[in-house]
Amino acid sequence: MLTLDALQALNLATPYHVWLGCELVSVDPVTELVVMRQAWRPEFSRSAEVGQAAWHGGVLASLIDIAGDYAVALHLERGVPTIDLRVDYLRMARGASILAEARAVKVGRRVALADVMLREEETGREIAAGRGVYSCS
Repeated sequence: MLTLDALQALNLATPYHVWLGCELVSVDPVTELVVMRQAWRPEFSRSAEVGQAAWHGGVLASLIDIAGDYAVALHLERGVPTIDLRVDYLRMARGASILAEARAVKVGRRVALADVMLREEETGREIAAGRGVYSCS
């Protein structure tokens, strides 16, 4: 199983992840929970009219995809391509940072499945839930 340092190296090896600025916070080897953080940046705004810290859904979907990938990578010891991604937006995200909590539900020979919950770090409010399907082959 990959360590936090190994997942950090995977994260830093992907230019999009570096540009996005998402960071790994923790990996629990017992519960297999991966936690990531994304800090607010003005270019993540959903609309000029909504105001600061109203997150664009595409940024949230990216965080769900990346965190789900890393939850699967814990088992496979490598990153995997996404086959399908589902995101359910629960409420508008306005916090200064978002936490993603991801866990692999199933890792098979060909396909893996991961569930991810996004929360505002300051309030703990759930803002989006997602499920990613990843290719293991």
